[in-house]
Amino acid sequence: MATMKVRGVAVTALAGALLASGASAHEQTFRPDSHAPAGVMVDHAHNKGEVMTGYRYTYASYSGMYQGDSEIGASGLAAAGYSMMPTAMSMEMTMLDIMYAPTDRLTLMLMPMYMTMSMNMAGTGMMEHAMDMGGSMGMDDSMDHGHGMGHMSHEVDGFGDTNFSALYKLVTAEHQTLIGTLGVSAPTGKVDLKNPDGSFVHYGMQLGSGTWDATPSITYTGTAGALNWGAQASAVIRLEDANDSGYALGDKYGATAWGAVRVVDWMSFSARVNWTDQDAISGHYNGAHNHSSPADIQANYGGEFLDGALGINTVVTGGDFAGLRLGVEWVTRLEEDYNGYQLGLDDSVNVNVSYAF
Repeated sequence: MATMKVRGVAVTALAGALLASGASAHEQTFRPDSHAPAGVMVDHAHNKGEVMTGYRYTYASYSGMYQGDSEIGASGLAAAGYSMMPTAMSMEMTMLDIMYAPTDRLTLMLMPMYMTMSMNMAGTGMMEHAMDMGGSMGMDDSMDHGHGMGHMSHEVDGFGDTNFSALYKLVTAEHQTLIGTLGVSAPTGKVDLKNPDGSFVHYGMQLGSGTWDATPSITYTGTAGALNWGAQASAVIRLEDANDSGYALGDKYGATAWGAVRVVDWMSFSARVNWTDQDAISGHYNGAHNHSSPADIQANYGGEFLDGALGINTVVTGGDFAGLRLGVEWVTRLEEDYNGYQLGLDDSVNVNVSYAF
């Protein structure tokens, strides 16, 4: 399919939101929709002296191989020269949100994270072309060679990269806010994880980027009566050409827009669209690695995607736990244009719990 023409639409939507009249975006502690949906980060700032602690959880599942926007089977991958193919993958990410506002305009944020990823794989029917480099796949004792189709699974877990950000209130008018964020992601996640045979695992199974990355964004929010809306443009820009393992993840650009309606004082419902565009991996592993699966090839990463999401935000409005928030959001893929051959996203769930004091 032709590349989706959404980049200009996303920018236009953000600019239009900034000019919208009748918006309201004062931080209202006990309004459920004064925070964005659970899948949006760096969406709000705090007043001088305020501290917020939060917990974020994301789960995503993947299945089905895609080439661009079309599904492809084992025979198609075998014809492309691959002897192994991913059949399913899951990713879990937990993060802490720690925010402190030294002034009324400036809020500082720290976000450490922990990652767990698992992948199932099967043979494509051409196992005789096992590897270009690195020997065996490092398959464990659970591998099944029935009918000539090898099956395996593997899992990795550990700390991911750590983000430090500064959020600045550019506009704090009565009916709107505009927040600019400058962030940096520190390479605290491992990028040298290996299979039992000593070869590197798939690029996508490493826990971090391995590079220092800039994470700028700009966020607009507004409210009018029971309605709330917002838009955010963001990027992840790699500040180094390669990590210690010899490669760098592609730069990533995104835009998202949402609307929410407050149905009762303590609960709101939201809908959101999210566009992302990420470049393929550059560079190459500098040690033994496999070339048998699409996940082993740098060109099979990144792409352009449009996702849709539905969510719910709640807040405790009184008592000892006043201000305690819970947000949940379900995300599904609407359109895709994968670089090369990749597993497709099924669904993901975002959960966010936070408390400010």
